[in-house]
Parts: sequence; C-alpha cells; structure tokens
Amino acid sequence: MTLRTLSPFLLLTALLASACGGSQHADGGSAVEIQRPKEMADLVPRERETVERLLDEQIAPCPDQAVPLSVCLDEKRPCKACDPAARFLTERVKAGLGRADAARAYEIRFGSKVTAVDVAGSPMKGSASAPVTIMVWSDFECPACRRIVPIVERVAAAHEDDVRLVHKFYPLPRHTHAEVAARAAYAAQRQGRYWEMEHALFENQDKLGESMIGEIAEGLGLDMGKLRADMQSEAATKTIDRDKADADRAGLMGTPFILINGREFDLGLFKPEPDLDAWVTMEIEIARGR
Repeated sequence: MTLRTLSPFLLLTALLASACGGSQHADGGSAVEIQRPKEMADLVPRERETVERLLDEQIAPCPDQAVPLSVCLDEKRPCKACDPAARFLTERVKAGLGRADAARAYEIRFGSKVTAVDVAGSPMKGSASAPVTIMVWSDFECPACRRIVPIVERVAAAHEDDVRLVHKFYPLPRHTHAEVAARAAYAAQRQGRYWEMEHALFENQDKLGESMIGEIAEGLGLDMGKLRADMQSEAATKTIDRDKADADRAGLMGTPFILINGREFDLGLFKPEPDLDAWVTMEIEIARGR
C-alpha cells in the first residue's frame, strides 16, 4: 500500500508518525517537556541556536550520566549539576563567546581535568571542610597579581562560610625581587603575619627590594632575626619549589594562576569580575544542592 491509497485521516496519521520531533521518547513514545534555562529567553535567535547545539554536543557533568546535557535536562536525570551547567553555557554565549570557545570553557569548568594540590603549610583562610577551595599562585612583582589577588580575596570573604582561600608562591625569574619577597612572605607566615605582609608587598610593588621588605617587616613588628633565618631556610626553598612544581603540573602559563576546586579559572576565557564570583556561587550551589 502506498501513501496515495491511504484515507486522508490515515495519511495525516502516517505523516505525523514519520515526522522528526524531539518531544517523544524512543522507547515509549510518551511526551517529554523540553527543559531549558530561563536565561535563554534573553538570547537573540542566533545565540539561542548556538546554546541548543552546545546542549546537544556537551556531555552531562555527572560521570554516571553519560548523555548529552540536553537529555539530562529534558529527562530530569539525577545530576544536580545539569541545570547549573546549562546556565553556564547560556551565560558564556550571552557574554559573547562563540561555540568553540564556549565548548572550551565548558570543558574547563565541568570536564574531567581536576588537579589535586597539597595545601599543607600554605597560607589559608577558611575552613578545611568548606565546599569550595580557591588557590591562587602569585608573584609579588606581577602587576596582574596586584590587581587580581584583592578581587579573589573579596570573593572569598563574601562567601566566608563556604570558601577556603589558599595562597601559593610562584616568583618568576624575570622579576628581580620576586624570590626574596616570596621568602619574606613565607617568613612572615611563620610569625602569623602572612596576610599583612602580602598586602604590604603588593602595595609597595614598585619599590620592592631588601631595604623596603625590611621596612615592611619592622612596621609589622616582626622578629627580624627570626625573619632573616626563616627567609634563608631550606624549608622556605622547599615550599616555594613545591608550589611552583604543583602549578606547573596544573598547567600554569603565567601569574596569577587560579584553581577553584582543582579546575583552572582560565583568565583567557573568564574575567575576574564578574566571572569569579559567579563561578564560586555556582560551585557552592552544586555542592550544597541548592
């Protein structure tokens, strides 16, 4: 029998049955309500098409749900990161990223690369049980570090119940006083004054040298004999070398270098403001299930 021999009603039924549609399950044919982030309502058609393609291409961020993100949403799979991940892609496209860059950002944010880093002995604020750990490697003569580190600290302070902030050393060879400044910060930490020393070193970045570092230390009321001994100690050398090796292993290409729960906050794809706070807020949401 051909379509020409079917009655008009049966012909319509056959055509509907053969039509391509995303609202039917293949196994039972039951209707599925398409779930999309409300933020997509603000997108222009071109952006909306890009997000839809990304949702179909990117795998859901839960290892036990190896399905496209669109399926995770539509079938309401038990993956609490699916909704945030879809919002993330929407916001990346809304921020102006093309499909390739948005996909790369998604891989960084939700992909499998997570770097574990030893924090023992590093300067830190916040509880070890906090759901979010921000690690930042900096060089005290790096202008970008001077601008970004205070932003990182403000974000951490804004979420003090949920964030642990860890600082790491990465003095760059081309910066003449970066190594001695890192050693001074390490030594100040040994006297419980790391954060005050860090702030003072960045504030006096253009005047750093042994004389200025000495003035800062004296102004903080540090034991100068102990400071000098700790600066020259093997422990200081091992700490700095460890921090640099960890950052190199994690993929550092320059300072500042930031990891959030082991994932790189790539400064080529994300802006410190407002993306850092948005990332941390979403990480807390996923961790807390809210």
